Amino acid sequence: MRIAIAGASGTGKTTLAQAIAERYSLPINPVGARSVAKSMGFDNPYEVDQAGRRVEFQRRLFEEKRRWELEHEAFVTDRTYLDNLTYCALHMAEHLEDKAVEEFTAAMSRYDIAFFLPRSAFQSLDDGIRKTSAAYHEIYEHLLNSLRWGATCLTQSVPASIGNRRASVLQHIDQHVRQGHFQ
Repeated sequence: MRIAIAGASGTGKTTLAQAIAERYSLPINPVGARSVAKSMGFDNPYEVDQAGRRVEFQRRLFEEKRRWELEHEAFVTDRTYLDNLTYCALHMAEHLEDKAVEEFTAAMSRYDIAFFLPRSAFQSLDDGIRKTSAAYHEIYEHLLNSLRWGATCLTQSVPASIGNRRASVLQHIDQHVRQGHFQ
């Protein structure tokens, strides 16, 4: 069972990943923007940007995430490769390598299910680190939405409340388990 969660910042990806991990005894992919920034000597990804190391950071994020996921047969992750590609498209499209879209979407094929969490259901940006511009997150979500159709099954889930969203996603996974899609 390899499950991924996509969406803009503050939409509850980590909270949902933790619920899925707990329910199905799955490890959570620990590689993310904050962990890669820390490994590069920064407190957060925005400091990496300010230091002019965005291109290196995005490549490391993709490679470290991919390496971890290939080493694990089952897992849940709170960002997809399309999230990573969306960020690159917003901030550094001119630095994307040839075939980058194909590389990112091919990596998506590792996921059995990927859930998309739209901002309209819930968004909290009050952690003091994330970008708080609604327009930024709207553009991010629009780009992510346009990329997702070429990749894997991203399920529009998400009732408005966190509890209902969690129940809906877990029910969806349970259905796949009952149908024998997972062991």
